Amino acid sequence: MIGIDLGSGGGGALGGTMAGFIDGQLMPTVSPEESDKVIGQLEGMKEFDFTKDQISRIEIKKPGLLGTGHITITPSNGKPVKISLRHRIAYDRIMQLTRVFSPELVSAS
Repeated sequence: MIGIDLGSGGGGALGGTMAGFIDGQLMPTVSPEESDKVIGQLEGMKEFDFTKDQISRIEIKKPGLLGTGHITITPSNGKPVKISLRHRIAYDRIMQLTRVFSPELVSAS
């Protein structure tokens, strides 16, 4: 699992101005080839990365009508990383991806 810093131009470099935009689409499903290309781009912009065995918990809160949600990644060692979620589509895709990544670590509200 990797995270990029949008303040350093990460989102714009992928065709959007916020987390989850790739080629102007919010959290699209992409081919394996496109996925490899995007992962290559993200590697140069990453702010953090964790392997499955470095994560003790992933908490995801759904965005509401008037507020944002969030994902909190708690590593086995170190401080948790909290990321705001503004769109329901991003929440839905993150739920899908984290449950495939490591379902035993994910809790949602």
